Order: sequence, then C-alpha cells, then structure tokens
Amino acid sequence: MPSPLLEINRLTKRFGGVVALSEVTVTVEAHEIVGLIGPNGAGKTTLFNCITGLLRPEEGTIAFGRESREPLVGLAAHEIVQCGIARTFQNIRLFAHLTVLEHVLVGTYIRTHAGLLSAVLRRREARHEERWALDRAMGLVEEFGLSRRAHEPAVSLPFGLQRRVELARAMALEPELLLLDEPAAGLNPTEKQDLLGVIQRLRTHGLTIVLIDHDMRFVMPVSDRVIVLDYGRVIAAGSSSAVQNDPRVIEAYLGKPSTQQ
Repeated sequence: MPSPLLEINRLTKRFGGVVALSEVTVTVEAHEIVGLIGPNGAGKTTLFNCITGLLRPEEGTIAFGRESREPLVGLAAHEIVQCGIARTFQNIRLFAHLTVLEHVLVGTYIRTHAGLLSAVLRRREARHEERWALDRAMGLVEEFGLSRRAHEPAVSLPFGLQRRVELARAMALEPELLLLDEPAAGLNPTEKQDLLGVIQRLRTHGLTIVLIDHDMRFVMPVSDRVIVLDYGRVIAAGSSSAVQNDPRVIEAYLGKPSTQQ
C-alpha cells in the first residue's frame, strides 16, 4: 500500500498556556480532496501554519512526499514551497500595485534558477526562463477566467475574482499539495458555486487539496473525506455523511443538549 502524501503524527503547538494543537495525527492520500472543519479556534489555520513553516510545533512530525519522504518541521517556508506545497490565506493577500498577471508571475519565480547576474546580462538561460514564466502565467490567467483583467490591478477586481488571482498564483508554484484556508469566505452563493467547480477542476492537474471552510454546504459536496478539529484535537474523520451524523461533531457545532426540564 502506498504511503500517504502528507503524514502528520502527534503534532502539538502551544501559545504560552494555550494548547492550539494537541497530538494531532492526520494523513492525506495523493489526489484526495480533504475537508478540514471545526468551530472557530479549533486549530485549523494553526495546523496549516505548521505544515507551511510559518509556525514550528513543540512536538510531533510532518512528512511529505510519495517517494522521498521529506520531514517538514524545521524547514523555512520557501523550502516547503519548493517541496511542492502551496497555500492560500483566509484573508486575501494581494500586492497593492501589481496587476493580475504580475501576481501570477510572482508565483512562477520559485521554479526558476537563473541568478541576478544572468538576468542583468540577459543571458540565454535568463531569457528562456522569462519566456517560460510569462507563458506559464498567461496560461493560468486564462485557465482561471481572468484574461480580460490580466493587466488591471488585482486589488481593483471584485472579491470573487481576487480569490481566483490567489488560486492562480498558488498554482504557479506547481504544487502537489494545495492548502486552501477558507477560500469561500466573503463570496456570494453564485461565486461559491463557481469556486466549487474550480476546485473540482484542480484535481485534474493531479493535485491533492486540503480545504478549510466553515460552510458545511460548501465543504461536504467537494470532499472525499472530512476531518474535524475541536479545541486542537481531531474528534472525527471519515466520509461527509458519517461526520455530519457524528454526535461529537454535532456537539462541537451546536453545543451539548441541556438535561434540564
């Protein structure tokens, strides 16, 4: 049986006296779409931050890769990107003065190798990589339906299109694993449906996706498997239907029924 693409074992993260993650053990198989849900403060974004090197856990391990297993704890964020992991953020993070195309170009540079001197002297290697980066970025701009807005400032776009810019930039990193932190936040129902279609199409790139969102109606239809965190612990994992009917999940979202008459 092949090893999981992502394997997290007994991960613990503390902030002073607050335990944000407590012995979290999670596996993600290649080509899965996994929904990661839980109430506010459950530890979902903290888990993403540990995977991507923005936070370092006190205990536990994170291993990534199908063949060569790469331990991620202790690596810098850019080194983790180079391993094949990209993410988006709950709050959109766009540069104020860059166009849509320039945002996606930023993502391509992690995959280029020509140095500063080569770029300044316009050597063949640098020119070849520039053409590749531009072609790659334009292809993603088209794929995400942004061609007509390619040369407009990204921050001037409607909110739903800004989310697409973030996704296109993340895809420019050529990841194997894509972590989406509440990508539907702030979107209207039509935009959410469009985004569901985009996420389902991303699977055709051979991607593995882990998706955080509070909207169960958004997460459940697209997820092969759902993992539930509460107070930093995994309380349930399984199919959408099994998780929805789990008493622990119902209690985490709705509270414990009162026994008083």
